[in-house]
Amino acid sequence: MELFHASPWVPVEWIKAHGVEPRGLWYSDELNPGPTRASAGTCAFAQAVVQFAETHPEKAVLLTTHCDQLRRGFDTLADSPPGRSFLFNLPATWQSSVAERLYDSELEGLSRFLLALGGHLPAPEALRQTIDAYALARKTLLAQAAVCPARAHAEAIARFHWTGPPASTAPSAAAPGPSSAVPIALLGGPLPRAQWPLIEVIERAGARVALNGTEAGERSLWTGPSSEVQVPADAATLASMRLWLARSYVRHCVDVFQRPNTRLYAWLKEHVAARAVRGIVLWHYVGCDLWRAEAQSLREAFGLPLLLLDAGDASPASARDNGRVEAFMESLIQRPA
Repeated sequence: MELFHASPWVPVEWIKAHGVEPRGLWYSDELNPGPTRASAGTCAFAQAVVQFAETHPEKAVLLTTHCDQLRRGFDTLADSPPGRSFLFNLPATWQSSVAERLYDSELEGLSRFLLALGGHLPAPEALRQTIDAYALARKTLLAQAAVCPARAHAEAIARFHWTGPPASTAPSAAAPGPSSAVPIALLGGPLPRAQWPLIEVIERAGARVALNGTEAGERSLWTGPSSEVQVPADAATLASMRLWLARSYVRHCVDVFQRPNTRLYAWLKEHVAARAVRGIVLWHYVGCDLWRAEAQSLREAFGLPLLLLDAGDASPASARDNGRVEAFMESLIQRPA
């Protein structure tokens, strides 16, 4: 049994422990949010996810409320076979226990959905082992970020979201790029398989993706729970472990949809400094107001040149569109470090 999803903040440990395989759609070769798919005000990625669900009615899908367009896309699946789709409510606020209780109640509802799919209720120890396995895989992938080529690492993370632990993932440990290449941060929304050539476009222009802060990039490799603290010994029942897992997800989520989104900027501040980033490419889909609205705030917060790049602007086949990327990278190369 498989459950296909499009958010790194979905509780994959909970799904896996129920005997259902969580599949992050970024890795699927059937998901192609090409620029021709988007109409005015709509998101090509959300459209592609909905089309995947519509063309595979036999598959179970999980959408979340972290993206308004995915949430509205879920509404269009009302006529799909019953019991094949689930909407997970991700709390946008995170500074109170209310958000943790909301996430916990969503886990409870998701459990009923998974049981209806044919899954089973996990034993507490089985859930604990699953949590530990995912935490170790994330920690391993994070350790590889500074030594792996950017595209290979993006693929490794996406594969992890598709297959789960172990991080079957061991990308090549080759040098990430020439030392003369300008280190940049790639930030923004989902970067699925069909858009990975964007990394090559950037690096052919003389830069290096030193930080992949896209939705399913390094930000999705949150370091909790078990890599920071062990599951507490008193979390012995399934209900107590479920609440603890909910608390861990709420406390480690780093994304633009959160209010306030101060954790996103704190995460970026740490990583931009550590990777000596000299420029930012802000990747977003048409209709994604959340990321587009951050452009000026990011410029002010970090004082770095920023290229706001629509998803349709980086098609490997379009020399005209790629020219924007090349011109931006050339300006960074000429700018004093």
